[in-house]
Amino acid sequence: MEERTKLGQELYELGLRLGSLGAVAIGSGGGPLARTLARAAGCGVALAGGEARFHDGSCAACGAWVGRYYSLPATLFVRQTGDSVEVYLSDGQGRSFHQRLDVDGPDAAVGEWDLLTGSDCAWAACRVGDRRTPGGLAAAIGPAALTLALERLGYEVADRPIPGAAVFRADQEGLSLTVEQDGVVARPIGEDSLEAAVYYVDQPQAVPAFRPAEDGAERK
Repeated sequence: MEERTKLGQELYELGLRLGSLGAVAIGSGGGPLARTLARAAGCGVALAGGEARFHDGSCAACGAWVGRYYSLPATLFVRQTGDSVEVYLSDGQGRSFHQRLDVDGPDAAVGEWDLLTGSDCAWAACRVGDRRTPGGLAAAIGPAALTLALERLGYEVADRPIPGAAVFRADQEGLSLTVEQDGVVARPIGEDSLEAAVYYVDQPQAVPAFRPAEDGAERK
């Protein structure tokens, strides 16, 4: 009986070896453990510089055919049946290797992978709510959600600075924000760049008493 984590390490290391060959077709069937092990192998393939090509074929024979059809140097298929896992490896020319492993149970229990979709849109919608501004031109530089939030607020948004437009500039991870307009730079507060953008449009913007003229003299 093998521990799941040890088996995962073995599949990852197998992926590292396969990745040196180039592209590898990878599939799985039978349960979440098989899917997780297939992904572990795919991570090894990618980190070794290869290309992990996951397919939705439901059996090892289909996976082997995919490899031959696309002239891939290797294919891998992982099958889970209860507490057992079977690994099918093909060299893309019809020659194959098959290994059966018993995994510690019950039923080789393992966590699942999940994908939360639409996160940028949901983040923007939550931060903006029902707020609307008179609009106008704005430039958004940062994560895609910053553009979505400004558009929901009523701005016409460009992806680069435009004369006369406010420039909303977030860091790459969307954690902080600066806003530049008419030569004045503001750093609105907020838990993240979207909350800071909403805070900025909610506040009346102070007009500076003076700002440097182009010739260096103070303009009042």
